[in-house]
Amino acid sequence: MKEGSNYPTHIGISDVSTTSFEQMRVEAYFEGQPSIMFDEPEGFDIGDPPDLQGRSRGWSPVHAQLAALAGCTSITCAVVARDQRFKYKSLRTKLRSLIDIRGFFFDLHLQPQYEQLNFDLILGTKESPARIKAFANEVDRRCPQIGLFHRAKIPFVMSWHREGEKKPVHEDRFHLPRGKTPEDRLIAEAKKTSKLR
Repeated sequence: MKEGSNYPTHIGISDVSTTSFEQMRVEAYFEGQPSIMFDEPEGFDIGDPPDLQGRSRGWSPVHAQLAALAGCTSITCAVVARDQRFKYKSLRTKLRSLIDIRGFFFDLHLQPQYEQLNFDLILGTKESPARIKAFANEVDRRCPQIGLFHRAKIPFVMSWHREGEKKPVHEDRFHLPRGKTPEDRLIAEAKKTSKLR
């Protein structure tokens, strides 16, 4: 990072700093705001030495990343809704990440990675399915956090639901193979393993 650097006016700058403390505790700061504490959940044991485990005092970095994705998407929804005159009275999101953590713990030649991310967005709206699809496409195009997941080619499913309905009105599948998803494979693997026990 070059101090005193000038950037074009269309470049947004966000400066965040962290300080690491004992064990797995890290605090993040940005000017004028309260800090956020990161810590892995209690019992999150990475092996040797055995004292390196979290104490559940704060957010895990993965949870913070998912919250950043949900927050950025929600803000982008508000901007796109204004621009498209798309009406909704509420928005809730649910995120679930499936991460292969073997490379973090046991198999050090593997890179830990997201296997799949499921992102459900529940809108309180009476807009038509065609309008919801157009809205979803523009949110996808404009959201910087979604863009990070696209650039990393992380497999994810974005499901747009109308409040009170179980089946999605619109669904996008990004960076996923045809046929079974990584989630489907992991569920089948777990069933196979449980039958062997």
